[in-house]
Amino acid sequence: MDKSKKILNPKIDIVFQSLFNKERANITKSFAEAILDEKINKLVINGDKELSRENPEDKLGILDLQLDVNDNEKVDVEIQLLKKDNFKNRLIYYMSKLIAKQMKRGFKYDELKRVVIVAIIDFELEETKDIKDVETVWNMMEKLKRDRVLTDIVEIRILELKKAKEMYEKDKNNKKAQWLMFLENPESKEVKEIMGRNKGISEAVIEIHKMSEDEKMERLEYLREKAILDGEDLRLTGYNQGKRELQIEIIKRLKEQGMSTEKISSILGITEEELVNLLESIIK
Repeated sequence: MDKSKKILNPKIDIVFQSLFNKERANITKSFAEAILDEKINKLVINGDKELSRENPEDKLGILDLQLDVNDNEKVDVEIQLLKKDNFKNRLIYYMSKLIAKQMKRGFKYDELKRVVIVAIIDFELEETKDIKDVETVWNMMEKLKRDRVLTDIVEIRILELKKAKEMYEKDKNNKKAQWLMFLENPESKEVKEIMGRNKGISEAVIEIHKMSEDEKMERLEYLREKAILDGEDLRLTGYNQGKRELQIEIIKRLKEQGMSTEKISSILGITEEELVNLLESIIK
């Protein structure tokens, strides 16, 4: 393990997806139990994170981490660095698709599994800026009498990374706070202390160091982070040579990882036709 080498940032969605998946099931289970505050007896980590489309024109969504928990919950964990105007609407969209996905032929409404969307964010949310707690939970409540919940079949949980350190300082044994500290900075002195008490985080630190040795992954993280911080959706709007080169580089890396053209076009926010044109330019 090269301690002088900069390690990958788990807050970048591509890195997050590479760390929490089927191949690292023990780490993913430890993380999920902490984030959800529940003991998981049965966990299915879905490798296919695409949301199905009824029509070709429908938007294709790709989830960061999709889980089936204890046979009665469908969970989507999303991580987001920057605040975007469509953030809340996107969470509702993901929720609706996870509900619709359950409705096969012969489906009975009482078979509907609970859908939980967990959003881990690295920005201040306007609705929670006066709340000190790391986590806020949103579900269907009566508008005036807020103690009355219509149903808990759907739920959105928002975890704010910027509030994690205060939570950790109050209770250093809180596993949720420990994992958020890891996401915030895997190399912090707090995480080094946590590693001796939390096996899952200890394994995650080792894995992310291994991943950081992969030059292709390092390059992909750099390109993805640059796109996020530059506010790019990577669409082909007008001629922009720098954006085009960035798209081509990302496409190359994702194709090397065996990702489908449909998934790549969704990540880049471009149509499959635009992607085909870019692929042809790579071949040329």
